[in-house]
Amino acid sequence: MNVIELLKERIDDELYKKNKPRTVIFWYDEQGDYTVSELKEILTEQPIHIRKLTRNNFFTLKLEIELEKKRDSFLLYADFAKPSIEDNFLLDMELYGTEFKADTNALLAEQLQVSDAILRPLIKEYDEFFKSAERNNKFKKVIPPNATEREIEYAMLAVLTGAPIANLEAITRHLLIRGLQEDSNEVYKSISKRFSTNRMWELLAGYFGLNSNDLTLQFLMEHVLYAHFKRHAQFEEQSLQEKYETTRGNVCALFVDDWLHTKESEVKVLETYMKEVEQRFSIIDLLRERPIEQFADISTFPIIDHLLINRLTVELLHQTSKLDTWKEILNKRLKMHWAKRNKRIRNLLNVMIDAVDLTKYKVFLKQYDTREPLYVQYTSELYLIDHAYRRFMTGYMQLENNEMLETLAEQLTNWYENKYLLKIAQETNYLLETLEVGKLPKQVEFYNNFVRPILDKESTRVFVIISDAVRYEVGAELVSRLNSRSNGAASISPLVANLPTYTQLGMASLLPHKVLTITENGTVLADDEPTNGLANRTKILQAAHPEGIAYRLTDLLDWSRTTADENLKGKRLVYLYHDVVDAVGDSTKSERDTYIAADRAIKELSKAVDRLSNWQAKRIFITADHGFLYRYPKIGNDSKVVSVKGEIIDSNRRFALGYNLQIDDGAINVPDGFSTLEGVEKVIAKGVNRFIGGGGLQFVHGGATPQEVVVPLIDYRRTAQAIPVELSVAMPKRVITGFRIQVPIYQEQSISQEFKGRTIRAAFYLNGERISNEIEWTFDMIGENYERSVQLIFNLVENYYPTGQTCELKMVTVEDDKVTPYREIEFTIHMYNALY
Repeated sequence: MNVIELLKERIDDELYKKNKPRTVIFWYDEQGDYTVSELKEILTEQPIHIRKLTRNNFFTLKLEIELEKKRDSFLLYADFAKPSIEDNFLLDMELYGTEFKADTNALLAEQLQVSDAILRPLIKEYDEFFKSAERNNKFKKVIPPNATEREIEYAMLAVLTGAPIANLEAITRHLLIRGLQEDSNEVYKSISKRFSTNRMWELLAGYFGLNSNDLTLQFLMEHVLYAHFKRHAQFEEQSLQEKYETTRGNVCALFVDDWLHTKESEVKVLETYMKEVEQRFSIIDLLRERPIEQFADISTFPIIDHLLINRLTVELLHQTSKLDTWKEILNKRLKMHWAKRNKRIRNLLNVMIDAVDLTKYKVFLKQYDTREPLYVQYTSELYLIDHAYRRFMTGYMQLENNEMLETLAEQLTNWYENKYLLKIAQETNYLLETLEVGKLPKQVEFYNNFVRPILDKESTRVFVIISDAVRYEVGAELVSRLNSRSNGAASISPLVANLPTYTQLGMASLLPHKVLTITENGTVLADDEPTNGLANRTKILQAAHPEGIAYRLTDLLDWSRTTADENLKGKRLVYLYHDVVDAVGDSTKSERDTYIAADRAIKELSKAVDRLSNWQAKRIFITADHGFLYRYPKIGNDSKVVSVKGEIIDSNRRFALGYNLQIDDGAINVPDGFSTLEGVEKVIAKGVNRFIGGGGLQFVHGGATPQEVVVPLIDYRRTAQAIPVELSVAMPKRVITGFRIQVPIYQEQSISQEFKGRTIRAAFYLNGERISNEIEWTFDMIGENYERSVQLIFNLVENYYPTGQTCELKMVTVEDDKVTPYREIEFTIHMYNALY
């Protein structure tokens, strides 16, 4: 922009933008580049009088401006330098007027609202930078008003690096993103040409506490990553400590934290550097022999997760693990950067959590109480073993490269198969011999004891979902998922299935009936009515309650709200049938995917509850016809027994129904107290045996083990919207005395139907700027007051903080992608041993 354009812009600014009724502009042009006649011609369209200011016409101009034309605007052009205050007879007019400077440097300083005395020497020193109009325009956007010399330098570096703000963190990030080799980093070369790399390094050294005479981009990257690594390291590595010594470690660590929260492309660059520096630091050698407590909280390098997993694997194999400590470590690492970003690391951590759980639950088998019935003990503790093993094997089988856990999987499977299932088999045989079932509700009593009372006493619509082969431990996991909903509560209780535990009988047992029988072709009858197929089941339901109906659950999930209203209109009892686990397990081609099918069933059932709840369903029962027994390894001959002989009506690998049945020592007749199916002989394989014959061997059901017999009864009730728990800072004196602050956060309510968990992000702020690391934490604890407290550790950036200065601990609530302010707690800073 030339001088005349700047002059026109000043006139417009004075008269229109500032909305002044008139203006008087003084222009002292020592070079005398213009004449008044030239200016009049150039500014002919401007509503302003142009007069020449001489050393002798002060009085004449004052009369014209202040008396004769006191409403008009004037440009007073002088071809000499601005006089001193003592010699300036129009000083009073200048005070209410304005001065226009044709000096481009001065004009730039005026436009930027910075001191000409500060800017002018910088323009002279870095003249190459200011030669570009494009750079100058960008410069104007990032420089703050009344900028200091350092802030002007920051603004120049922001322009050269492409940083959106004149902030040294953003500048450094945009510099490093372009590469760590100076000869190929175009931004670095631009700084060298148009600014000064020496001055840049002075600024960076001061900000990051660099302590080296040989500063490079590679060194800077290693420096900040070492600080990030060291922040949570419970040891010091002398060689690294000496090389990357700093007085501003928290600043460096915070720089890395902030970089990890930028856009995807920038995060990927940092991750690449992290992996490279991981090799340079020889992290494997550095940590291999150290106690896990010294590095378990470090999130900088991905190899740390692998080192921890390897260490835990060895400890589990040698049974030397501190299981509770490991569980805490693994859960914490799931919240760290690499687990969130890397699916393999995340999956490995989850698999190891299940391995720890399974190892921990082994004690339940040691504590088995022979005085208490098997099924009762199973529903209180033993089912957790099946759950942990299923979770572990599901995760293990889905790992892309699971060789590192192969030995552990073999050891855990060996224990599960040869210790746990063997014990279960023995106790199941004892239970059948002694008829010691225990006082648990029976499947055949489901309709009369749970459904009918609601239909008789309430106007509520009842939904019953029957999911084929969803055993008790699968139901327990489903309950945990359902209870994470904010407007519902789920509870689980056991039902003892009818023997033999197969689909036809289990489905019939859950229908309204008095007597169950079976036809010669294997169809189970409820009060002489066939129970197979939706039409027959609807007929039985409507006989018990005229407003009953049966559907497939998959059909319901495809309905629109309008279709649902039409299909459910006038219905108070709705049975919904679901088949995922049994459909996969009952086929020899797919039975190895049984555990994966269990996961899918949980997801689909959870989705169904969401759908029904959105349709205002208030009472939903979820149960199963039977459970299943699953063995991962190949079934040996020692588990196979001679098939049943006789007039067989129906059978599979675990049971046979018919007449004149002949069995050997590997089978047993079902005792009368275990089955209500009348008019037929019933035989099941003992323990975990399979009959020789066709069909799958790994996935079976029909027998009497608790995995097959104990099915879940989940009662889901729609409730009022649960609210997040409240949090408070449990510190009587909120005073900061050092750069490392330990803040106890107390969760005021225990998780319940009324209160759900709250996830927060918290950090310290001073004058609106973050001065500490940011922590994300989920508060979802259940227990007494003293059990609901967490210590969060914050690290303040190393600055000088005047004694008595206050800052705020700000918390925001994080829910999905939504972030809302939660709390601000004021702290007072009293650092008597200040950094400066």
